[in-house]
Amino acid sequence: MKYRNLKGEYLYLFNWIGGGFNDVWAKTKREAYAKVIREHKEHEKKYPTHVKLRPDYGSMRRCTYEEYQQQNKIGWLLTN
Repeated sequence: MKYRNLKGEYLYLFNWIGGGFNDVWAKTKREAYAKVIREHKEHEKKYPTHVKLRPDYGSMRRCTYEEYQQQNKIGWLLTN
């Protein structure tokens, strides 16, 4: 069963082009991609010297709660 919030949005996992990963809540894959692009363009205006990240559209996928937990565990292992 795919992981959903009370708004009916799915949790999408995705990779960044060039490495790394993240997640975003959205109703559709297209909406998830647009949301990530919009949020990062705002971030880039605020912090123009930071790395410019772009999501890999092909990697975006709805996940189960267990898949979400696995990704978080991997992230913690890589950073600690």
